[in-house]
Amino acid sequence: MRRRVLSILSVQIIVFATLVLPPISVAAEDYRYPYHDPYLATATSAILNADRLSPRPRQVVHIPGLSGRNRLPGLEGRGSLSVALYRQRHPAPLVFILCGIGTNPYFGAATYYANLFHQAGSHVVILPSPMTWNFALASSRSAAPGYAPDDARDLYDAMQMILSILRSRYAMNITGVTFLGTSLGALEGAYLSVIDTEQRRVGIEKYFLVNPPLDLRQALAKVDAWHALGAKFGAERSERIVARALAIVDAFSRDRRDDPTIFASVVRNFAGFTREELQFLIAADLQAGLPDLVYVTRTVQAPTTGAVARYQVRRRLEDAKDVTLVRYLEEIALPIWRRQAAEPQADLDTFLKRGSLGSILDRLRGNPSVRIVHNADDFLADRKSLEELKDVLGDQMILYPYGGHLGNLWYAENRESVLRFFQTSNGRSSPTEEVRRSR
Repeated sequence: MRRRVLSILSVQIIVFATLVLPPISVAAEDYRYPYHDPYLATATSAILNADRLSPRPRQVVHIPGLSGRNRLPGLEGRGSLSVALYRQRHPAPLVFILCGIGTNPYFGAATYYANLFHQAGSHVVILPSPMTWNFALASSRSAAPGYAPDDARDLYDAMQMILSILRSRYAMNITGVTFLGTSLGALEGAYLSVIDTEQRRVGIEKYFLVNPPLDLRQALAKVDAWHALGAKFGAERSERIVARALAIVDAFSRDRRDDPTIFASVVRNFAGFTREELQFLIAADLQAGLPDLVYVTRTVQAPTTGAVARYQVRRRLEDAKDVTLVRYLEEIALPIWRRQAAEPQADLDTFLKRGSLGSILDRLRGNPSVRIVHNADDFLADRKSLEELKDVLGDQMILYPYGGHLGNLWYAENRESVLRFFQTSNGRSSPTEEVRRSR
């Protein structure tokens, strides 16, 4: 339930075929997105989900996990990777969707856009974030995700297996592959683009990367400070804040997501929170899945049996409750990475810097298959870094003036541009036209 507070890391864009870019920067006076407070803008994405009134052509597909992961004490039978499949009955391109920290394939904006793109004629597969217990258990070789280059390699292996199973078990005719990533999923997608350029085992034709983190250290410091607001509020007030946000989201559970007045109502409701309360909600949402991830990581690293296992389960579950993103990375992911990379002296700054966007910027620049979209008021990035990134990438990047962190892609102008990016060159109608006909 808590993941429904602010699904801020899961807004989707798909790219196919020939791409006509808007200007590199969208001028504020020409962009009529109505919400200029970045926190309230971000809050609008909390209700992005597949409309409950719409049919869901979704299947759950289980992909075999790594050897030995299906028989760990306390995790028996859970070692398969679970993905959501939206399939066509005719030959079609396939879109992989990967969102941010802790997102799963069955809730959030990924499902909303998957429905739209499925209506437009494409297969869609929604992947779980590497920063989930399911991916850590089934597909992460270290079982301690958090280092984007390694996570991307694990994702790449999983994507190859998914394509093989879809073609053999489901007899799907896949005419091309594209990729959408948002937030941390966009950073992981950037690393995927480097891997696939070298190996070509998946053959991803286009990447659309939305709001990737530019400075992980800065973003983590903010989230950690916002999480600490819970201590300032106290347990009782913190619980009330979360419950109130959940009630707002539930109130819109049956409303259509193509009505701008619905989002105006969401903004009015969330405007009753203070700035600090909104920051706390964002941090709470980002870290909601950490206890399960920490439990799985510790179980894979140190499995036990018998009475000791039962004691360890209780202890590990209790210990995992208070782990923050910074603590997870510093105390769990970093030590494991040190051993595997044979760099015992590496600190957290080194770990984060090596896994940043800047480390592969030269590989991204000039790659015509990679496009990045960002918002100038994204509170998890700073304006100067965004402008520097724009200068480096040129027409590979689109910068909108407003929207916070992934808060504007439900907006009509953005939504129509998303569908235009999704156009194919096989003579079919554009997704924009087909979606309009379906309404």
